[in-house]
Amino acid sequence: MKKTLAALLGASLLATPVLAAPQAGDMFAKADANGDGAVTQAEFLADVDARFAGLDANKDGKISKDERPGNGERGGRMLNRLDTDGDGAISLAEQRAQATKRFARLDTNGDGKLDQAERAAARERMRGMMERRSGGE
Repeated sequence: MKKTLAALLGASLLATPVLAAPQAGDMFAKADANGDGAVTQAEFLADVDARFAGLDANKDGKISKDERPGNGERGGRMLNRLDTDGDGAISLAEQRAQATKRFARLDTNGDGKLDQAERAAARERMRGMMERRSGGE
């Protein structure tokens, strides 16, 4: 559970995604819809939308506290950070706004896509963050 929660936090900073733990290996692979090795902003946001829809169990357009994975302290901080309107839930618009900012940070060369080098750098940052949060376990 601890690793899942750390992955959720990492995902909120990196990708996709986006309130759900990344897939094993390359967390961006699923977002690369056309398989060209690069993730465009449109692909990135489509992945965000799909993950959001999967978490929105009651299909009300929001991820409530009860719907989000993990209900620990870290998950609560994540909810508070993403819930920019303070209504106690994360809307798709709030999630997409955060994901757009994340994409811009990850797209270090500003070409509108995440290439293999940018993806590798993001994975390394996430690994480091997860190790620090887990105490190096």
